[in-house]
Order: sequence, then structure tokens, then C-alpha cells
Amino acid sequence: MALERPALVGALVVSTLAVVPAAPAAAAPVAVAPPAPAVVAATQVTGWTGYQPEPWRPWIQEEWIAPAGRYCSFPLGVRVVSQDIRVRVLARHPGGAARLEEFAGPLTVDFVNVDTGASVRRDAGGSGVAEYRPDGSYARYTIVGPAGFGFRAGDGLPKGYYILDGLHVISFDADGIRRLAVGIGNRENVCDPLTP
Repeated sequence: MALERPALVGALVVSTLAVVPAAPAAAAPVAVAPPAPAVVAATQVTGWTGYQPEPWRPWIQEEWIAPAGRYCSFPLGVRVVSQDIRVRVLARHPGGAARLEEFAGPLTVDFVNVDTGASVRRDAGGSGVAEYRPDGSYARYTIVGPAGFGFRAGDGLPKGYYILDGLHVISFDADGIRRLAVGIGNRENVCDPLTP
């Protein structure tokens, strides 16, 4: 997804709390499998009622423009070319707020240098899981790409807007600093091909 909230392009899967096998973007959504009975018995987990995600619902990727300096030296825009994204809640906090949300589905976007009009088209239709703290702030994103994500000055990766392909886990400090906790695969900063 090309979220500007917190700048994620691509649909997100896999939490560091749940293991999910990677799947190609065109494949059916990947579900988090419950632990095998032997694992449950070995860890003495009680009250397991099975894996019961909520139903899928449509999710629309909005177009956005990030101001010059946030990710690129120029204003960076995202135009949606095509999408069929869905989302479902995998787990909730005791108070009812979503704790884990799974995103999946195709997404193609054009990244645009708003100053020059130059653009590049990218597949951002990976999948992943967003993990939220009880207050609704982001704790982590786990991406099976391709998917996009922005890093700002002071974050744990050089400033830019990246297409992340492979397995990437982005953690959020309590103060909002974004860090790349796991990075397996390729990273392309889309600011580079759009810089005059």
C-alpha cells in the first residue's frame, strides 16, 4: 500500500509474533497457521481455541503527495494505477483495538516527481502484517514484498522512499523512529530514478 500513514506502499504479511510462509504477490492470501498440538503442549499454552481471523474486507489505497524533504529532495507523489487490496484483523488487544492486521492483494502505482512530472511505475502489491500498540500507534510492519515504505531523516535507513522486495521488518520506536529490523531481499529508493 502506498500509505502516507506511515508511508507504506504495498500490502503487508507476517508479524514477528506469528510465522507466515512467504508467497508470491499473485498467490492467494497467506494465513497464519496455529501451532501444532505438540508445540502447544510443549509450551503449556492454555485456552487455545484455534486460529479465527476476521473476514476480509476491501481496502483502498489513497493517492498522496509527500512534501519536498520528507523522503526525496522534491515533492513525491503516488498515483494508483490499479489495485485490489483487502485487509482483515488477525488479533485484537483486550480492549478491542486491532493488534494485528493482514493486508494482501495487487497494487501498481506510479511514483511521481511533482516538480518535473517524471514518473516511474512499480509493483507494490506484496503482502504483510501491521502490528499496533494498544494506543493505536505502529509497533512494527512485516512485509513480504514488493511493497513501499518511506524513511525520513533520523530514521534507521537513509532518507528515501523504498520499494522493498523480499522479507523486511520495520520497527517503530515509541518516539516514532523507524528502523529496519530485518532486511532480506532488494531495496530500491524510488527518489533516485526521479532525481533530475
